[in-house]
Amino acid sequence: MPSVIVKYLSILFLLFSIHTFAQRKASSPAPKKTSEDYKMLAYGATTNTNAGLLGGFVVRHSSAIGSQKGYLLHRYVAIEAINIKHPKEKSEQTSIANRFIYGKVNYLFSVRPQYGREIVYFKKNGEDGIGISLILAGGPSIGIQKPYYIKYDRTGRGQIEIVQFDPNIHKELTRIQGSAGILQDFFKGMNVNPGVHLKVAANIDMNTFGNSLTGFEIGLTAEAFSKKPEIMSSQLTANAQIYTSGFLTVYFGNRKQKK
Repeated sequence: MPSVIVKYLSILFLLFSIHTFAQRKASSPAPKKTSEDYKMLAYGATTNTNAGLLGGFVVRHSSAIGSQKGYLLHRYVAIEAINIKHPKEKSEQTSIANRFIYGKVNYLFSVRPQYGREIVYFKKNGEDGIGISLILAGGPSIGIQKPYYIKYDRTGRGQIEIVQFDPNIHKELTRIQGSAGILQDFFKGMNVNPGVHLKVAANIDMNTFGNSLTGFEIGLTAEAFSKKPEIMSSQLTANAQIYTSGFLTVYFGNRKQKK
């Protein structure tokens, strides 16, 4: 938990520092910036504090729509597909060296269409330098709850069944032979849990070669579902209805002039 708190504080400090520095720069006399008429499409992978190393995938698009207080203003549109884990998930090893998560009953995925604004505080010049902008976006969340299946030796004599974990039945850990895998009966038993989300992020535009670009998004996301998703068995621990997380996204794409 302390490491998670440090991550949140670091992200908040970064966002606050960028905004404060930009405001100070805005208060000094400077030539008026003009908008650039271009659009950007990029694809990326993300990690967050509610997931493992690979937390999901992102497609994002932004296009210049004008300026605000002298800064370039972009329309920001994206869609994310994210895996959300319970903080008490712990991978354990079986007697035959397979792994499973004791108490887990469902996977939780969130598909997040996003719409918002991106303010470019520091514009990237040429192929060198770094561009920095702030993003505020949000939208609906489509929570998808999929059963987590385990391999269970019902009789203790090698009769393996593929079943969803039930703490009232699967009490003998020595009979659990491991996870059946995320693709097991992938569409069977899926439930949709709608919600909403909001994110604030700093965008860092790195090296650009021609129309190609590489960048990072680092920020915070808050998400609420219409009902509590049951990731871990509710008989063993509590499940949250509202999730907050820090995230880092790495993306690659291209930039084109609008026609």
